[in-house]
Amino acid sequence: MKATQSNNRLQNIFPAALAEVDSLVDQFFGPTATRGAAWRAPVAVWEGKEHLHMEVDAPGVTLEDVDITFDKGRLSLTLERKAPEYEGTLWHSERGYGKVTRSLSLPETVDPDTIEATLSDGVLRVSIGKRPELQPKRIEVKSA
Repeated sequence: MKATQSNNRLQNIFPAALAEVDSLVDQFFGPTATRGAAWRAPVAVWEGKEHLHMEVDAPGVTLEDVDITFDKGRLSLTLERKAPEYEGTLWHSERGYGKVTRSLSLPETVDPDTIEATLSDGVLRVSIGKRPELQPKRIEVKSA
């Protein structure tokens, strides 16, 4: 039975080559161990019959890292994804972290007192009810 090697054979054969690869990655992407990539929080907004809905992709964000405010007709969401901690040397990472703020001007037809938000499975869901008195009303035409 052949024993397995615990170290990387390429590192033994080409030790300088791996250092060059690290250098190339740093040239294109910057020093990966010290730089944090920005991240986006994609949003979907749609209107239903009685509510306005918003969903924000927020993987890795916890409840403590979400702040939602409504002021002067504007809904603002601030999400923070904390930088992960790695043991050993980080070679490369495209995972972003930091704070992201998204704002949306809301129509006058929504009722800010009905804003509800939930965070589950990496998605922040916001629902805002519409004011019934401000919704279009169908007028029935009667015969004379």
